[in-house]
Amino acid sequence: MIGALHVLLASSDPGADRAFLRDVLGWPSVEDATSGDGWLIFALPPTELGDSADGATLHLMCTDLDAALADLATKGVRPLEPPRTASYDIVSRIPLPSGGWLGVYEPSHESPLTVFGGPAARESSTRHAGLDWALSTTVLEARDANALADFYRRLLGWSVVGEEPGWVVLRPPGGGTGVSFSSDPLYRPPVWPATTDHQQMMEHLDVWVSDVARGVEHALAEGATLAAFQPQDDVRVMLDPSGHPFCLFAS
Repeated sequence: MIGALHVLLASSDPGADRAFLRDVLGWPSVEDATSGDGWLIFALPPTELGDSADGATLHLMCTDLDAALADLATKGVRPLEPPRTASYDIVSRIPLPSGGWLGVYEPSHESPLTVFGGPAARESSTRHAGLDWALSTTVLEARDANALADFYRRLLGWSVVGEEPGWVVLRPPGGGTGVSFSSDPLYRPPVWPATTDHQQMMEHLDVWVSDVARGVEHALAEGATLAAFQPQDDVRVMLDPSGHPFCLFAS
């Protein structure tokens, strides 16, 4: 059974291009020591495949091409051409150190990838009672859903895949179940720890982070608050700008 796709990128300077993929694009990798020469095997972002008479090309997909190019510019990467609009996308190209190039585009076509608003991944569903079930998202209420969503976007680095006044959907760039936000003018922040005479917490988010101390620093810088009551030494309870508790842990 075929379970994955392995792609080889032709390059006149593999070492330089591998460093670019690792350090600039930030793709995780493992080293294939048997191949020598610092050979890295990269885990690609979620990938879709098209078939074209024009030959094989590699394009990086994004939900906002202007924002993606602006972020790459902070890392010294300049596009080879201005973005152009086609019937199926907005596309540009960026250079590789070897002299090759990668396409970068914002799709306007329907995508099978959840992160680009496509259908939910089949493998995450459960067959039960003659139906397919999957958790689409968890919804957090707030007085201002758009403002709270922007906090979590900055905190987690997730992508906005749907937004309108009073409703926002975020998903991880790697795909999977995300979190949504809904405006409720009657929303009241919960009190932590809970008491019987105040609005009690109904749920909280557990967020894994590779370094809890640095995660706390980042969360505080983006507008979170460190809760006064901390019941566990290896977990830090934070409060988002709307008062929802979320816990940072690394174990």
